[in-house]
Amino acid sequence: MILNELFKSYLEYNELLLSKSTIRSNIYTYNKHLRPLFGKIEVNKITFLDIQKFCNNLLKQNYKVKTVKNILVILRVCFNFAIKLDLINKNACDLVELPKFDNKRYFDYSLQIQKRIIKAIIENTNYNADIYFFLLHGRRKNEVLSLKWEDINLKTKTYIIPFTINKAKRNMTYTMSNELYKRLYKRYIEAKKNNQLNNYVFINPVTNTKFTDLRRSWNSLLKRNNLPKIRLHDIRHLVATYSINHLKLPIEQVSFTLGHTDIKTTQRYITNDVKQSKKTIEILINSIKD
Repeated sequence: MILNELFKSYLEYNELLLSKSTIRSNIYTYNKHLRPLFGKIEVNKITFLDIQKFCNNLLKQNYKVKTVKNILVILRVCFNFAIKLDLINKNACDLVELPKFDNKRYFDYSLQIQKRIIKAIIENTNYNADIYFFLLHGRRKNEVLSLKWEDINLKTKTYIIPFTINKAKRNMTYTMSNELYKRLYKRYIEAKKNNQLNNYVFINPVTNTKFTDLRRSWNSLLKRNNLPKIRLHDIRHLVATYSINHLKLPIEQVSFTLGHTDIKTTQRYITNDVKQSKKTIEILINSIKD
């Protein structure tokens, strides 16, 4: 089986396990980077050296290490699928070596700016204010925009992020904050009145379906509050950074809130105090003084 056929089979096999956005992204990356070089080669003839040279060439073209790693991930999952199909015995991608890179998540704005962003989101009253407030709960944009009323339980004050729209690939249940409950309940009454309980929670009034692009309204919110221009996804980074470094909340608690399956992902948000080394030595020296 050539790699093109394997990739097609892999997508068909995982159709119900991967989100539509992930599938689109994988197809784009595969067609751009992997198909031209490996697409027509039989899977069992693609060697570790072939892949290593491919990665090295990407790096020489000034691709970032993280980008190369993400491209390699697609090839790796295809090879793992090939192992399941008994086409190969081992995954050649596992032998590939890439330079180390800093995968720490940085949200470098001051504590004052962080508080102002949170305050602006909470006090926002525009038509899609509830979307941004929901994102402040650590959710990803697609998780919120793809949420349907069938995923909301107002009686138990919980909501489910279905496995089809999250990265954990399993249903994840969360308890609503009191304010989120109030906002969703108000929306529920309106949706019930308009016979839209079989639809998305957040409906674009122009297209009558879910929102796809919020950049204009988000930038408008930032501008009105004289805030720096940050991405919508940075709300997640803000939640993690603020909760861990300022509120000193347990990292396990923050990890669950963000829906991370590996606590190491959450640990990337920990900000190290550069003065700690000085403090350590000062304490050491002072400890032997009479």
